[in-house]
Amino acid sequence: MREIEIKARLANKQAVMEALAAAGAVVDNPVSQHDRVYGLPGVVGGAGSGQPWLRIRTEVSGESTISYFTLKKSVTGQLDSIEHETLVDDVKELEKIIELINFVPYSDLTKDRQKARIGNIEICIDRIDELGDFVEAEMLCGDDVELQPILDELWNLLTSLGVNRSDEVHDGYDVLMNKHLGRQ
Repeated sequence: MREIEIKARLANKQAVMEALAAAGAVVDNPVSQHDRVYGLPGVVGGAGSGQPWLRIRTEVSGESTISYFTLKKSVTGQLDSIEHETLVDDVKELEKIIELINFVPYSDLTKDRQKARIGNIEICIDRIDELGDFVEAEMLCGDDVELQPILDELWNLLTSLGVNRSDEVHDGYDVLMNKHLGRQ
């Protein structure tokens, strides 16, 4: 499965939330997502290394905790990736496996996320301490889909919600955080 997304900084989160409601989208309650990303030694995050990245995401919503393991491999850049994901029963054992196959920690961050859906597009409103508020629009597609029509559709939706294209961000949160911390 291929995940194509666009991301932008949110200048006015409340206005986007109101636009989502006006569009008939139901916005989920916030969840906390703790993401630990692993890469191959010496591979720097950024535009299209083509190398696989592994992520363990632990999501907390009220009394419920669930963990996911994700493999991502960029197609044209960080926000266009082949993605495979599965539930994880034993995070500690998975961490040992990742270490044994020589992947190393790349980033560790927690965000608060609210999701909504309009048609086949998922909208994520994210708050990351030290980085601020963001919006993502993403679509899951076949591996061989043409990129530009999908990007156009995602931007048409975001601009209808009041998101400005000049606020677009081309890095994933892991790369943004490492840049913020001076690690890249």
